[in-house]
Amino acid sequence: METNESPLSIDVIYWVTNISFWIMVITSFGLLLSNILINVGVNIDLDTAGRLLPVSVKLQETGHLNLNNKTNTLKLVTYSDHIEVLDPPQIITKKVTFVNLLLFLTVTSVFWVFRKFLKNVRKGETFSVKNIYLLKKLSYILVGLWLIQFIYSQFLIFFILGHLKFDHVQMLSGNFLYNSQIDILWDALFIWVLAHIFITGLKLKQEKDLTI
Repeated sequence: METNESPLSIDVIYWVTNISFWIMVITSFGLLLSNILINVGVNIDLDTAGRLLPVSVKLQETGHLNLNNKTNTLKLVTYSDHIEVLDPPQIITKKVTFVNLLLFLTVTSVFWVFRKFLKNVRKGETFSVKNIYLLKKLSYILVGLWLIQFIYSQFLIFFILGHLKFDHVQMLSGNFLYNSQIDILWDALFIWVLAHIFITGLKLKQEKDLTI
């Protein structure tokens, strides 16, 4: 087993990950408690400003510019990554808090696995079977995180947006790729490739040990 002292940067990343992990644990526990209270009928206000729904939308409005006896048509287009619902109904509150709990639990598991990976690296066990397993597990969890966000965003588009009405503003569904959070899949793919690089590194290390 390697016993080299880990670099300072690895130690800093490890402790930042450690702190982030416990923050996520505390937040997830708070969300779990909130879910329990909401489902037993307790009316709690989790957000005094309203509830933010992570829906990508395009807002479009047309107007007119009158200049020099000529009228030009204007189109105002803007994008938003959320909708704020003031005094949301109970059905939305339950679904949002439950999905938030799933997301926080999934992200917490990401920090937990990455924390174990860094712990092995700090001990000098960089190219090891345990780290390869942890990297693959991390890629699977990221795919699960993407799947939760994708299903939820599509649910919001086809269920909630169909019941929205705005004065003087046309509401359109968001872009498919934008809502799919495709960057998370790229992260999962990168970590999966990294796991295979570690497999190659482990084989080279084993061959080196055999030749000594």
